[in-house]
Amino acid sequence: MANLFTVRVARPVAVTVLAGLIFTSALGDARGQSSTSEAWRKQAPGATATKPLRLPAVRRIRLQNGLSVVTVEDHRAPIVTISIAIPVGSVNDPAGSAGIAAATAELLTAGAGARTSRDITDEIERLGGQMTAVAHPDYTEITASVLTENRDRFLAIAALVTLHPDFPADEVALYKDNRAQTVVLDHQDPSYVAHEYFNRAVYGGYPYAVLSPTAESIASLSRASIQQFHKEHYIPEGSVIVLVGDFDPSAMESQVKSVFEGWKAQARHADSVVSLAPTGGQRIYLIDRPGSEQADIRIGNLAAKRSAADFIPLIIANTVLGGGTSSRLFLNVREEKGYAYDVASSLDALRDFGAFYSQTETRNEVAAPAIREILAEFNRLRKEKISEDDLRHAKNFIDGTFALALSTQAGVASRLVYASIYGLGADFLETFRDRVDAVTIDEVQRAAQNYILPEQATIVVVGDASNLKKSLGALGRVQVIEPAQAAPSAGSGKNQ
Repeated sequence: MANLFTVRVARPVAVTVLAGLIFTSALGDARGQSSTSEAWRKQAPGATATKPLRLPAVRRIRLQNGLSVVTVEDHRAPIVTISIAIPVGSVNDPAGSAGIAAATAELLTAGAGARTSRDITDEIERLGGQMTAVAHPDYTEITASVLTENRDRFLAIAALVTLHPDFPADEVALYKDNRAQTVVLDHQDPSYVAHEYFNRAVYGGYPYAVLSPTAESIASLSRASIQQFHKEHYIPEGSVIVLVGDFDPSAMESQVKSVFEGWKAQARHADSVVSLAPTGGQRIYLIDRPGSEQADIRIGNLAAKRSAADFIPLIIANTVLGGGTSSRLFLNVREEKGYAYDVASSLDALRDFGAFYSQTETRNEVAAPAIREILAEFNRLRKEKISEDDLRHAKNFIDGTFALALSTQAGVASRLVYASIYGLGADFLETFRDRVDAVTIDEVQRAAQNYILPEQATIVVVGDASNLKKSLGALGRVQVIEPAQAAPSAGSGKNQ
């Protein structure tokens, strides 16, 4: 018997032939008409005006302990999505303990309230849900989704692992073994090494410089140190829980209160932020990877933090430069010159600082020419105003991807968390596209001039130094870094 995913067609050959005859007949009739009736095919349809974004009502309350609760009612599917964000991330790792925020997050579900990791996993599966926890640079996020009928029980589990994790000693030991292995594997990837060294060069002594822990900092992890980190940083003040889905908002708020009101209020530790400035000039670092047949390249500089007033014009500048297959970098470095299979530019905009960079992989013999072309496109964006077509296409791309990201409950929840953690305003989702559409060509150029700095660029190349040093030397002074020197030091982290 056929189900919803099976379609049976009797006499498929006859059906296909008949359909073909009908189509051919119709096509012949159409060709007999005047050519003017087909003129519309030669003109691509124009973009229509941006339609307003109409989200369900977003309700916000704040509990007495400082926890913010955001609810969005959405009955399109019998699902509830939960996102709990705590403003503690890798930026808060103490000196000598790089990786402790990530360890704390991952071990939340490894045991809580006298329940084992297996107990928690089994219950989550029985409820038809899923749950993950991850530490970002600026915040930790516990995300979960579950069938509506099980939302109350599932919310209680989310509260349990967030507030009362046990961090069992055997789970900590297993985590340490696995993490040590993944660090070794990560450093076998040249693009990862380029990313890591670029961060170190751009962010200097600030914790954003640390992409991964060291063997020493992993070894130093203990159940006691993780428990202490959790006690000091997992507090309700500044934290937010976002719930999107099939529920009555008032009832959902009451349920959140009942399971989270026992979270003890505590003042959040105020971290001091050091000042960072662009480098004194262009720098080229060549990380030796003997025998490599390609060069992994990352070029960029310190840029805007996420809350910067001119960040949206910078998003547009970055989209024109390296956002997708119609960007300037792609059309130049890949399509015209054939130097690389892919090339792009990106923005890492965080709470305290940000970075702009372009990345690509090339053959050794064209690494230096590819870098020249990338820097030339940086300069072109700064010196020449983009066209009206460039501006319109970039805005359409940004508006479209933003709208698509909000098509799911998880997309809405994650962006509400993002807006809360980075202080982007309660109306961020509703006004984002309007603010994109209001950006002018002059504002894009100013943003490029302020934040895309080829004269201050940090250029990191991972590849065979014996094949690359001479050609890269034509661009400027090259500092060759041995692989062991490229690894982060054990002292990375923030003093607290």
